[in-house]
Amino acid sequence: MNIKKQDLSWAVALVLLPVLLGCSETDENQLVGTLERERIELLAESNEPILSRYVQDGQMVEAGDLIVQQDPIRAQARLEQSQAQRDQSAARLAELQRGPRTEAIQESAARLAAAQAQTNKARNDLKRAQELFAQGLSSQAVLDQAESAFNTNAAEVNALRQSLAAQQHGTTLEELQQATAALKAANAQVSLAEVDLQRSQIHSPVSGRIDKLLYQVGERPAAGATVAIILDDARVYARVYVPAALRAVITPGKELNVIPDGVSEPLVGVVRWVSADATFTPYFALTEYDRSRLSYLAEIDLPAAAAELPSGLPLSVPVAGLATDP
Repeated sequence: MNIKKQDLSWAVALVLLPVLLGCSETDENQLVGTLERERIELLAESNEPILSRYVQDGQMVEAGDLIVQQDPIRAQARLEQSQAQRDQSAARLAELQRGPRTEAIQESAARLAAAQAQTNKARNDLKRAQELFAQGLSSQAVLDQAESAFNTNAAEVNALRQSLAAQQHGTTLEELQQATAALKAANAQVSLAEVDLQRSQIHSPVSGRIDKLLYQVGERPAAGATVAIILDDARVYARVYVPAALRAVITPGKELNVIPDGVSEPLVGVVRWVSADATFTPYFALTEYDRSRLSYLAEIDLPAAAAELPSGLPLSVPVAGLATDP
């Protein structure tokens, strides 16, 4: 039997037409997507090795549960160093607030008296050296040495006198301010070191299910690397794609029936968000034909009954006649 190519093409078209029409009708009558939860990534604050893992993939956890323990030795050492520096600054401030001790003042007064006696001796030695030099009985070098000794002792007396006066007048306001600021800085360093030590333990911030632990015991994650992923049970939602023909009527706040695969009764969800930008569509697709193929990502909040369903479960949202609703 001879069949022309043109006749064969029409025959194939007639066979595929019901299939194509069925696909088109299905696409127009429902949205498709998946059931999702918020994915929370837990990050490592340091590159210390993993010492322990306290949960397994797929395990349910509560907010605050310990997930992973990193080696805390370095953080503990930094904390102890910061605490020692804080104690030193606190002791210095207390010393300045108390003022000089009586024993220290008496010691400074005694050193000043000894320096004054030495200066008097140096003054007498200089006077004799000057007389001998005037009579030609001494050299210039001997006179210079006597003058140097006197000037040195006189300078030491002046320095000790100033030190004694400072002790007798007590601590200045500027010294107290500097010591107070140094103690505040030391306390801040202790707080920072305590935070670093606490963050060597990675806790769950929410209640949910462990999706994946990405490091084994002994491995050393980089600082900022994702250590674990948690699926938050606080919000379960449907992620669907809205065709351009329905974008105007599917808006935040609208109630829609959501049918997850394997669930007989639909769940009533509320549209929370619809993207303003088309998904997977080039910016130049602006012809009337191309606009009909645009789709927009949307999220539909689901009721508490959806909490028992697994993430990633396929679902559909019937929308037949929705475009004609008032």
